Amino acid sequence: EQNPFVIPTVVDDTEKLKRSITWANAFWVSSGVPALVLFSIGAIAATVGNPSWFVWTMSIIIGFLQSFAYAEIAGLFPNKSGGASVYGAIAWIRYGKILAPISVWCNWFGWSPVVAIGTGLSAGYILSMFDSNSLVKTWQFKILSLDFIKTDLSLRIDSTFFIAAILMLIVFAVQHRGILSAARIQMIFAISSLLPLIILGIIPLFMGKVHSKNFKPFVPLMRDTITKNITTGSWDRAGITLFSGGMFIAGWSTYAFETA
Repeated sequence: EQNPFVIPTVVDDTEKLKRSITWANAFWVSSGVPALVLFSIGAIAATVGNPSWFVWTMSIIIGFLQSFAYAEIAGLFPNKSGGASVYGAIAWIRYGKILAPISVWCNWFGWSPVVAIGTGLSAGYILSMFDSNSLVKTWQFKILSLDFIKTDLSLRIDSTFFIAAILMLIVFAVQHRGILSAARIQMIFAISSLLPLIILGIIPLFMGKVHSKNFKPFVPLMRDTITKNITTGSWDRAGITLFSGGMFIAGWSTYAFETA
């Protein structure tokens, strides 16, 4: 009987996955990941302060080095799909068969909020084109009051919900047609969304619009214990903890820290 923990070096062609995309298609599929930076770039800048650019630099370097490890692991499973969830399942199966599927389920369950957050943000961008007093922005249906948690907090359905749901169904329809079709459509979205960001990031470098004073002092923020105002901190224990927290948040956007 074959040992399930021994990974064969040669896999029969009949067991391999069908290669329907090229490396270029794979590049365009993964090009959607940089947009995750938009989810947390503002929060990190507001939390960490001037060193936030260094947070992103370090986080990207970690993700770049980590990609080599995942590429090698992926090469061990040419007949399986599922990415990091599969690798985790293989690692856990020796400790219990029930742990392997739980590992797979937890990985994708952990990523499911990305769909809600992403479509919700997209719906917000779409609604920003309408006047603040228009019906499409003011209409809402309250389902449950959550005042016991926070004042004026409630569970409700509004235009954002319906637009996000439509976007989610569109994404599902695109992916249901296959990876090749999804890669081609993703290429269009990637170019249309990332190109403006690249232009906005590069043009200031050539026009001298980058001011070094905005990066100083290179210390994290802190809350004044007396005035309760946000002010310049220092690289003490609290400052390092705050910087590490920024690294933790950035890790979700740059290299998916929960898969490490």
